[in-house]
Amino acid sequence: MGNRLFRKSRTKVDKHSEVTLSCRPIKPLRKTNYGGANSNFPRPIAQLRHNRWYESNDALNDELEEEIHCCTFLPDDESILVTCSTPCGPIFRSYEGRGHFRVFDINSGSCRKEILTHHSQGCDISADGDLITFITNLGRGEVALVKRSRDTRGGIIEEKVDKFQPSCTGITGQTLCCKFSPDAAFIVSASSLDFHSIRETNELRLWNVKSMQTVKRIVLRDVTDFCGFVTSCEFSPDGQYIAVTTFQEQLCILKSKNFDIVSVLRKRCRGNKCWCVFNPRWKCEVLACCLQDGRVEVWKKLDHPASCEIKYICEKEHKVSISQQLCSCRYSPDGLMLAVGTSDANIMVLNGDTLDTLFCLDCKLESIPDSFRPRFQNTNVHCVAFSKSQQYVAAGYSDGLVRIWAMPVRFDLKHLCRVVILHNVPSSEICSLPIPCGIKGYILNTYS
Repeated sequence: MGNRLFRKSRTKVDKHSEVTLSCRPIKPLRKTNYGGANSNFPRPIAQLRHNRWYESNDALNDELEEEIHCCTFLPDDESILVTCSTPCGPIFRSYEGRGHFRVFDINSGSCRKEILTHHSQGCDISADGDLITFITNLGRGEVALVKRSRDTRGGIIEEKVDKFQPSCTGITGQTLCCKFSPDAAFIVSASSLDFHSIRETNELRLWNVKSMQTVKRIVLRDVTDFCGFVTSCEFSPDGQYIAVTTFQEQLCILKSKNFDIVSVLRKRCRGNKCWCVFNPRWKCEVLACCLQDGRVEVWKKLDHPASCEIKYICEKEHKVSISQQLCSCRYSPDGLMLAVGTSDANIMVLNGDTLDTLFCLDCKLESIPDSFRPRFQNTNVHCVAFSKSQQYVAAGYSDGLVRIWAMPVRFDLKHLCRVVILHNVPSSEICSLPIPCGIKGYILNTYS
């Protein structure tokens, strides 16, 4: 059955791809709880608590904390954050599989919308901000799709949630991640386990948003040299490729059009969890991979026109942490910074090109108020998200909190002008401004 949610505001980037752009200027986040308005130091300014009262006959009746696996800002509203979370801690084993998709107002700290899911670890928002996808896993690994409503509290009406429901021969178990293509015409989802056969699946599916039908599927365990459970999947900025990482240190690149394998970048299996993300400054040429053992790599695409062969090589590798494990990574919208989350509640912000450490978002510092400090001794940073203006970073921690950080002020006239323009001009109208194309690309962070 078709889907009436399909409406796009598109801007041509090159002859091969399109990207969606918001028809509204960015609504800025109001300065909140901590620190001055302008500072050369990063500082936490808000936190969002994730918990839920579960009925039980045990003596442990209480609000159960939930660890946050995914968070992302709305591209046209820096005051709204969407998250996915699951119960945490050994005493909550009876609640495994429960979880929530939530919409938060950062300014007030309140949850505007809450939808019960089952072990939901992924959500994403289209570039124009009109569509949201998240995982429900209500028995068959469903991927949900909703259109934001401007007239309802939280912007989501639960009764109007559409679900991509695969047949029982497909994704029948736990789906881990879902991502929009740059033009929001497709969603890629990755599953890891079939609940019926208790068998590893590692299946990717490409869904058509308009028809809500499967376009392509591939079972990765059948691919030569592939091993491990999927940890992440990401579209390239031009939408031509999909990168997949696993628990076994593998990084695999596929063509998004037909799921042909371009390259399996690591053929060894070492039991080392990893994640990857494409650099938004480029079409598909550069991507970063962070590994659990503390390494960060930058891979670069090499083209061989004569043989039509595509290869990625590891251009740079840097051990950014010796004592801490890495748990997540995310590029800033302009690709100049790479944020890496650790197992010690730290977020290391690296130079996107050199991998040198620029600064660290550490909520254990003495200068940080007690209310922002980690609640557990070992707290993982499961996810990191930059706001569109790059003034704020949100991070999901395993202690049940999302902490919002204000970034150091960048005394860069170009960057400050970009922020002002994005807060006053809709992204979809920037291309019509009487300014050079290079400046338009800089404002929109479109790739070179």
